[in-house]
Amino acid sequence: MKKLIILSGMLLLAGSLFLTSCSKDEEEKPGNPTMSFLVEDGYVSGNTNAGFGDTLRFMVYNVYNGTDVLTHFKASRNDSTLIDSTINKTNFTIEIIENKTVDASEVWKFEVTDNAGNKTDYTLTVTGVFGPIYSYTGILLGAQDNPSVESFLSYSNDTFTKYFQAEAFNHQEDIDMFLFFENTPEHPNMMTLAAPGSNISGIFTGATAPENYTVKNVTFYCQTTLTAADFDGVTNDPMILASFDQENKYKKANKLDPGDVVAFWLQSGRYGLLKVTNTAGEESGQLEFDVKIQE
Repeated sequence: MKKLIILSGMLLLAGSLFLTSCSKDEEEKPGNPTMSFLVEDGYVSGNTNAGFGDTLRFMVYNVYNGTDVLTHFKASRNDSTLIDSTINKTNFTIEIIENKTVDASEVWKFEVTDNAGNKTDYTLTVTGVFGPIYSYTGILLGAQDNPSVESFLSYSNDTFTKYFQAEAFNHQEDIDMFLFFENTPEHPNMMTLAAPGSNISGIFTGATAPENYTVKNVTFYCQTTLTAADFDGVTNDPMILASFDQENKYKKANKLDPGDVVAFWLQSGRYGLLKVTNTAGEESGQLEFDVKIQE
């Protein structure tokens, strides 16, 4: 009986040492670094919505675990790395400023790692809030000498309207585009879209020619790298906005050929895209195109 009591005591002592040892290991484990975000107007700290081009501003605070210094910080958007920094600090704060892209959803991931391999990461989603568009197909305009197809075009009143020259003069405040053909040594424009405010003269003749307008809307154009398939896939306005190059805009879109995708910006402030589908003839010829434009 005495031996059994002694053995039991030894087992209890061993168990006590084991428990003490495990508890000590857990207390000594430093853990992962911490990450937090500035929660303030103008900064993103969690899931949110944003329009194309909106500023996304993040202020990220990273703090070590009290033992292992921070060695690496990474930020990515939809698996595309934006920041990949090597550091050697106990505390690391970074402000990240980007603009909302054309992607319908952006998954942002932030990661901080220390020199012991401990890692903390955080993920949030920015959902795009994009504008609706109108889509028009088969718009056919005639060049200046075409007697049977209208040359002038308006995008007013949530639709498109075509006019012959005389009619257009009576709606000049609504005229956004006209078509002409020109091929001279000085002006090899070929099939061209312009607007009354482009200061094109000598193409249309008579008292109702655009140079005689009292209201001359300006439309700006720029070539894009979009394909016909890209155009067909546009369902809202971010791709339209992203395709317009403010640094390389012109008052006419010339030498138009089937397959060309042109971005435009109307006097009214609306942006659009047009895809040329067919051209035929010269001064009495015509041009056919599809349009996607902001509502």
